[in-house]
Amino acid sequence: MIDKIDKESSYRGGDLPFPADWVRTQPRKVEDILSGMSVEKQARCILGLDPDLQQKLLILSEKAVEVTQSLPVEEVYNLVKEVGKEDSLLVISMLSPDQLQYFFDVEWWQGDKFLPKQASDWIVLLDQCQDPELLNWFLSEDFDQKVMLFQAFFKVYKKDEMTDSYEGVEGLEHFTPDGVYDIFFKVENSKEVRKLLLLLHEKDQNVLYNLLEAVIWYPVTLTVERAYQWRVNRAGERGIPEFQEAIGIYSRLDPETLKLKLPALEELPPSRFRLSPGYPLAHLEESLFFTQCLAALENESRLETLRWELVCLANKVIVADGMELSSRDVRQQALRKILGYINMGLELGAEGDLKKGTALLDQVWMQSLFQVGYEQLRQIRSQASAFIKEHGSYIEHFISAGDKERLGALVFRFPQVAEKFEDAYNWRDLQSMEDVEAINDFLARWKFYSRFTRQVLELSESTFPSLQGDGLDIRESSNLLTLVTTALAQYVLFSRLSCEPIADVAAKSFLGMIFLPGIFQDEAKLCNEDLFAAFEQELLKAPMAWTDSDKKCLQDLLRECAKNLETQFGSLDLTRPIDWKFTQGLSTTKRGASEQ
Repeated sequence: MIDKIDKESSYRGGDLPFPADWVRTQPRKVEDILSGMSVEKQARCILGLDPDLQQKLLILSEKAVEVTQSLPVEEVYNLVKEVGKEDSLLVISMLSPDQLQYFFDVEWWQGDKFLPKQASDWIVLLDQCQDPELLNWFLSEDFDQKVMLFQAFFKVYKKDEMTDSYEGVEGLEHFTPDGVYDIFFKVENSKEVRKLLLLLHEKDQNVLYNLLEAVIWYPVTLTVERAYQWRVNRAGERGIPEFQEAIGIYSRLDPETLKLKLPALEELPPSRFRLSPGYPLAHLEESLFFTQCLAALENESRLETLRWELVCLANKVIVADGMELSSRDVRQQALRKILGYINMGLELGAEGDLKKGTALLDQVWMQSLFQVGYEQLRQIRSQASAFIKEHGSYIEHFISAGDKERLGALVFRFPQVAEKFEDAYNWRDLQSMEDVEAINDFLARWKFYSRFTRQVLELSESTFPSLQGDGLDIRESSNLLTLVTTALAQYVLFSRLSCEPIADVAAKSFLGMIFLPGIFQDEAKLCNEDLFAAFEQELLKAPMAWTDSDKKCLQDLLRECAKNLETQFGSLDLTRPIDWKFTQGLSTTKRGASEQ
């Protein structure tokens, strides 16, 4: 059997020939080892590692520029986003013009809108780098994009008959590189832009003059449109689609796509040595079925193409969701999302069988598995929406705030589940069929609660106002546990099923009866199971078509009531007055004035 740790290092990348902590404790030894490795081997070692470690290894490599430029640009971009632009200046300074172009295509655009402030900030950032490739990039860049950039940064006039209007330059900083062209800056970062102009003047005056003439004469809107089309073409080659293509990932799976031939590395975005980005698999959780199947996948070529598919799929999700490609948080969320949806699709397709799952990874496009997983969310949203439409106004009278929030999260465009963290919920995308089952159980419980309160407790929307205790609104003072516990008290005391609030004297009597007598005075009391069993049998006599699932829901509900009674009232001294406003779970007609 393949060793789990070794296999993980192979699909996550980063198979280092030395302990990772040597980078911190013995950097000279790491330098020596790296110096004896080829550029390709160093690049393969770096893929998929923690971004901070990647940067440290690049700094220690004497072939750092070659290694950086050999990495897939997506991997380097991920490094910069995770470490931070200001903290990764050395890496940025080693980018090739093509890699820089990718950075700008992602950072300078939101959809079809050019972001001049983002572009200006990057020009300033590159000015801080050691020998950046900015000038080389600029000379090789599409002419329309250079014109668009300059039109966003400054206005240009000349002292001749056709271009000497000098309109709207009042208060703008002035600069001229040659005494002929007058440049007026529209941005704050004029020093760095001026430096770029001087470099261009020194390197190739014809390029500079052609650009300045274009800034004067080219219509701004048309220039931006042309630059955007160049950007679309470049981005498409790197797996970043336009919206109309991206939104297709949320369509229903076409069975014909399962017959499509899997991509070859040559058909995917190019990189030196045909390396694929390693960072997508660094976000995998050990418990996922997808992770276990990957660990068993022995086809290295498929592993390479699979990583590219994940990168392209994450880009589609970001574009389809209308989010920012340049946002670190959005990128992380998109990766977690696609890995979760793929995991659900894989679980369904393989029926939990590891061999079947591994075979599917070797044969099926990741987008197809993603769409299968997303279909589960579509069904959840449909069920939750139908339930709220039919029962929402009714259950609003007794649903707890937490469950109301959980129910509301199921009708989002992308339903989410909540993980309880102390007194708050941490919301996340679904990532397994276990999540789906938990949601289905939650919806089934609330469908039962709605029928139970109507048919067994005989509560209608018109009866809820009469259940107010001491003038408190039932929506604030009551919940399902309170209703059921009050009905239990009515049954124990008066042998009837009713949710009407009971007098505080009767409530005390009920508490004296529901708890088993203790041996010691201060010990916490336990509920009398016989009384709960009798109450359960009485409830089951109600004219409702009880299913096995209903009976289980009822048992769970009664257990929760017992637990709440023990927590809220089990330690109280019933011989003394009770201040009911400090308790929860029992509706009384007198609250507050007496002392505990």
